[in-house]
Amino acid sequence: MGPKSFAMIEVLFRKFNIGKRFGKKIKSFEPGGVVFEDDSTLTSDLTVFIPASAGHSVLKNSDLPLSEAGFIKIDKNCLVSGIENVYAVGDIAALEGPEWKAKQGHIAELMARIAAFNIVMSEKELSNRRSYLGHINILCIMDSGNGAAFVFRNEERAFAIPMPWIGHWVKRGWGRYTKLTKKGIIPRIPGL
Repeated sequence: MGPKSFAMIEVLFRKFNIGKRFGKKIKSFEPGGVVFEDDSTLTSDLTVFIPASAGHSVLKNSDLPLSEAGFIKIDKNCLVSGIENVYAVGDIAALEGPEWKAKQGHIAELMARIAAFNIVMSEKELSNRRSYLGHINILCIMDSGNGAAFVFRNEERAFAIPMPWIGHWVKRGWGRYTKLTKKGIIPRIPGL
């Protein structure tokens, strides 16, 4: 997320007494925390594990081309590598791009629109194609309950903007807006 964003997160982690570890593989989860490969532990009252570095187990038994981490290899147009007319988008796809890239919902939606466009172009036998690579970014509002931080990163910029009390309400409002647009109750604002 960039150095400024990371520094802001560090402040939040200290404020809420959130521990962290980097570069150590998890050995096991215990009732009081996490045990790492070197037998060090991270104690916790609540452990939430979100595996981001391994593809779904069903893919391992498929004949699809997989990355080292087990995600489906795709090209810049979301086309599965080496298989004609098969596309993969979102969490199941191995993203290309900068080291800091992250799988986020808005990227999955963008990839779906790009894949749909490319399928239509292919069906019409036209050569025009779109790529997701120029759209890789990190965009989030990190809610702390009594405030938030707006975080953005792309190839040119990385910044975090603290949003004291109003940030919490912006995040809640964004959540409601997203839910209502997904259900088709209200129209989506163009460009969002």
